[in-house]
Amino acid sequence: MRAACEAAILGFAPAYRQRNAALLGEHENYVRTVLRLLRDHYHELVIQGATEWSVPPQIAATLSDMKPEGWE
Repeated sequence: MRAACEAAILGFAPAYRQRNAALLGEHENYVRTVLRLLRDHYHELVIQGATEWSVPPQIAATLSDMKPEGWE
C-alpha cells in the first residue's frame, strides 16, 4: 500500500517538481497540498486496517482542479 501511495504522489507531483518546489519555491503550495492530502489519507487507511490503496474521487478532483497551468 505504501508503494501505491508513493506512486500516486509521484503521479500528481513528479520528483523533479517536488525538488523544484523545495529548492526554488516553484508551485510549492500545490506540491505541499499533494503531499499532505495523500499522506494523510494513507495514514487514515493504515489506522483503519486497510490493505489496498486508492485515491478518493474528492481528493483526485481537488488536486486536478488545483494543478498549475502548464503542469504535465
